[in-house]
Amino acid sequence: MQMLGRKSFVGFVVAILATTCLGFAAGSSHKLRERGTDVDFNQTVKLKNGDTLPAGTYRMEVPENSKTPTVTFSQDGQVKATIQAKVLTEQKKNEETACEIGNRKDANLLTAVRPQGWDEEILFAPEGQ
Repeated sequence: MQMLGRKSFVGFVVAILATTCLGFAAGSSHKLRERGTDVDFNQTVKLKNGDTLPAGTYRMEVPENSKTPTVTFSQDGQVKATIQAKVLTEQKKNEETACEIGNRKDANLLTAVRPQGWDEEILFAPEGQ
């Protein structure tokens, strides 16, 4: 009788441990953490992949720990554009958010964003492209 109770208890402990381990494993399978910032465009900008963003404020989300992330631009909770980018580390944190826009034919091409408080530059297109 005492043996049956002990087996049940051990089985219960094993079940709890297995459930806990599966929970930790599932937690690590979620998408990469992202960080974001608001970016204001006072004119329509074009991305190198052909997407355009009309003037306005967008939430730019960048996955962490990737040197070549897929960056998303959202407005009012809806994704408006996505683009591959390159992350360049800078010597110090950016004092303010700055966008580099180059003229390409009759469009304003977004080439880079340096978000305030980040020590990185998000590069969308090399200059001169």
